[in-house]
Amino acid sequence: MRNPGHRLGASGTILENTIEGFRESLRVSSESRFRYWEFDIRESSDGVLFVYHDDTIESGGTKIETANMGFGKIVEAGLEIGIRIPTFWEVVKELEDRDEPVMVEVKQISTDGARKEVIDALSSKPRWKVMATPERFEETFPLETRKRWKEEFDAAGVKVVRVGRHRVDLFKASESRVGWFIARPKWFFGI
Repeated sequence: MRNPGHRLGASGTILENTIEGFRESLRVSSESRFRYWEFDIRESSDGVLFVYHDDTIESGGTKIETANMGFGKIVEAGLEIGIRIPTFWEVVKELEDRDEPVMVEVKQISTDGARKEVIDALSSKPRWKVMATPERFEETFPLETRKRWKEEFDAAGVKVVRVGRHRVDLFKASESRVGWFIARPKWFFGI
């Protein structure tokens, strides 16, 4: 069943992953239809967590990787294409009083500061989870620091689950070859 809360309720439109798209989706839809809210997070080159789906953004007629841009330039590029790209904290504030669960999909995070920000934001929200594909999980939590981050996320009560299989704990699955083999496919015998 399709979740109308995907990309803050504006999936497939210019307003996906924006606060304006979220507000518009609430205005035009029955609130009972939202199974959960989902949005994508990335980190700019100057360490700002922001909400945006794609790896690149067009700026001045050229596609540029957002990971290589400061947040101010990302905002400018967003305005060029007609959207206001929000920070992670703006979206957290917008959703914090909602009753529906929230799934924060990690697209690209590279610093310990950003990982800590995610923990801080979600630690008091039991119905919020982090999710990632196995590939993005491995990039976000490199093997040499994974145990530390597992301990920190566990201590804060923040779950990190598989995109498409929200019951699969990626930290736990990555601890063994068998667990990781089972976690990698998007679907695996209904789990």
